[in-house]
Amino acid sequence: MSERSKPRGNERGGFFVGHNIVFWSPVPGQTGNTTNLIAVAALLGLEYSSRIVLFGHLQSRRAAVEQALIKRRSEDMLAFTADSGIDALARLAQNGKLSPEMIRDYTLPLLQERLDLLPGSNKADKALIMGMKDMLAPLLDSAKRYYDLTLIDGGSGVGSGWTQLLLQNADLVIVSLNQNRFVLERFFRHREDWLKGKKLLFVLGQYDRDSALTAKNMVRKYRVKMPIYPVPHQAGFMDAAQEGRAIDFLFRNRNVPRDHAHHAFMQCVRALAQAIIEQAELNKPFFGGKGV
Repeated sequence: MSERSKPRGNERGGFFVGHNIVFWSPVPGQTGNTTNLIAVAALLGLEYSSRIVLFGHLQSRRAAVEQALIKRRSEDMLAFTADSGIDALARLAQNGKLSPEMIRDYTLPLLQERLDLLPGSNKADKALIMGMKDMLAPLLDSAKRYYDLTLIDGGSGVGSGWTQLLLQNADLVIVSLNQNRFVLERFFRHREDWLKGKKLLFVLGQYDRDSALTAKNMVRKYRVKMPIYPVPHQAGFMDAAQEGRAIDFLFRNRNVPRDHAHHAFMQCVRALAQAIIEQAELNKPFFGGKGV
């Protein structure tokens, strides 16, 4: 039996239901939100037996994700993306022809049977948003009926109607924060109403362990009733991502010893990946045979 046809958990009423997971930050450009998404998506694909799709959407946000995960854009790939991705799926959804099983055909496989990338739109952001307002919810619903996890870059703030729509359709929101006191005070003291009732995980991106504002200190200071997951800045990973080698970097460094320069980064990304798996109630074994 192929991996695609194996029975899976999370069956509801006879239908499989996955999870839409949105990575979001209250502030732009400070918290490593997209970097957190790339690292977690790649490690989940490497270490867990779940079907995952990294959901490209806005033109302005797809460049960093695609650049980090695709080594080179060959002519064949360019021809593929011209009639693939969210634009093609939006046309199918608009015509009532989209089914969950079709989504895979419009993605780029990054890790066979584990991690796919749905290319973002070729349209300008404004044009896509206007055309997709009514299509986004059914598209995300179709994705979660085929994939265990749909990972989405939700951008920052709540001023955009598009971001609000993504957050409304999220089953789990990964909130990317940093060690800036102003950002933390504003977020925890004046938490957005939409967060109420949402499943959340808090992440500290670009983390500096030598700062007085450690993750543990923040839990106490702001009376957070859940762990805060630090993801340290790692220059080696950033360099690899700029060259399309994010997956290669994580694969090579999965089992580095405790005294290795990349060990802390790998452990932190792994802890966040594990937390996402638990929140999604998947708890599947590692490909290496270990239990989670």
